[in-house]
Order: sequence, then structure tokens, then C-alpha cells
Amino acid sequence: MFSYSEQIQCHDEHIEPEFWKEPFGVDVEYDTLKFLLIPDHVSAYIAARLAHKVYRYQIDNISTKEQITHAVMITMGGLLPGVLLHDHLAWTLNKNIPPIEFGTMGVKYYAGPGQPLDQPRIIHPLSIEVEDRVVGVVEDLVDLGGTARFVSQYLMEERKARKIILIAPYLKKAVDEMDVIFFGIVPKDTWIITPRERVETLIKRVPFWRDHGATLQDCQNNLRTIGYPAYLIDTYLRATYERG
Repeated sequence: MFSYSEQIQCHDEHIEPEFWKEPFGVDVEYDTLKFLLIPDHVSAYIAARLAHKVYRYQIDNISTKEQITHAVMITMGGLLPGVLLHDHLAWTLNKNIPPIEFGTMGVKYYAGPGQPLDQPRIIHPLSIEVEDRVVGVVEDLVDLGGTARFVSQYLMEERKARKIILIAPYLKKAVDEMDVIFFGIVPKDTWIITPRERVETLIKRVPFWRDHGATLQDCQNNLRTIGYPAYLIDTYLRATYERG
């Protein structure tokens, strides 16, 4: 059995693939959600494994002409995995595999941890042309599937993309109406904290704990349990806790 704390603190050579394919979060006081903090080097590892799966898809579709030629990173969540995937997929050593052109599109679906909006909305326009292209849509997580379906419908109907393939490190729920390339699966009650949203999660969750009875020390203990580094706790905790 893999220990959460050991995997959060491990170095590159000790990453356990089986843990990260089906990771579990930790319980904290004053919250019903579990939390899973993903270290930077684990994010890089997951992106490399995900890129390998995309490459396999490309090889399998040489004859079908359905290879991915464009990728749309959905901001903010898709930026980090998208940039890491770009390093693997924006060029190619195989003449039968096209390099992938990356672009961005801003879509907002969450107000905070466990707080989906009524419907997604576009906050930054699509930055590349995708008409008649097979497009990979890059997200950090497929949760309720709302963003994936919204973006797919928009790109197909409004921007005339030929086919959409969802690319994400993690799934919480399958999306039956499109192809999905993913690395692992997480439980529905687990909030993933990627390297790009550690401060955001802290600022949004500490007041929630405080308002449910947590002391400053309780909040510090929660953050340590999740795996937050001391420098972030020292920088943001007290100011966030004391904010009205």
C-alpha cells in the first residue's frame, strides 16, 4: 500500500506509477472534500506518460488520417498540462506523425473547490483556427464533463472542427460522446491541487474552514496534512485567515 505523504514528498526516482494512476486524497478537519496535492515533478511525469498515449494514438491513426494536428489548452486548468505536453508533441522525429499546433481558449466552470457554475462560459476567445481539423482539447481534469461537452460543441458547431479528442491527466467521470486520452482516475470527492493552483486553493479553502470553526492552528495542520510547503503556509495562511 502506497502512503500519501511518501508520494507527495518523493523524488523523481521514487514516483510510483500505480499510485498516481488511481491516487487518493487525504481527509482534513472541517471539510467534506478530500485533497490531493500534485508535486511539480509528478506533473511533469504524468505529462510525459500522457504524451506517450497521444503519440500512440497518432501512430494508430496514420492510415485513418484522423491524427491530431491542433491542440486547444483550456485556461486556466489546461495551461500547465498543455505547456508540458507541448514540449513532447509540438515537434516530431517521425515523418508520419504531424507536429501539433497549440493554442488557447478561456472557459470558466468553477467558482472554487466543489463549486461548479450553472454553465460554462467563454472568457478568452480561441487563439487558433481549427476548421476541418482533428483537435485535442487539453484540460487538467474531467469532472462533471460540462466543460468538455461545452467546448466540444463550440469547436464543432461554431468553429467547424472535424473531430474533438479530449486530453487530460485525470478523469472523474467518463465522457461517452467523444474520445478521451487520459492518464488516471480520481474519486469524485477528491479535489486535485495542481502546481498552478496551490495559492488559489489555500485562499479559497482556509476561510471555509475558519467559518466552520477551525482555528488558525487547525488550518495550518490541514495544509500540512495536504502537503503544502512551509514557505506557502508562512506567506499566505495568516493573512488569509484574518481576512474578513
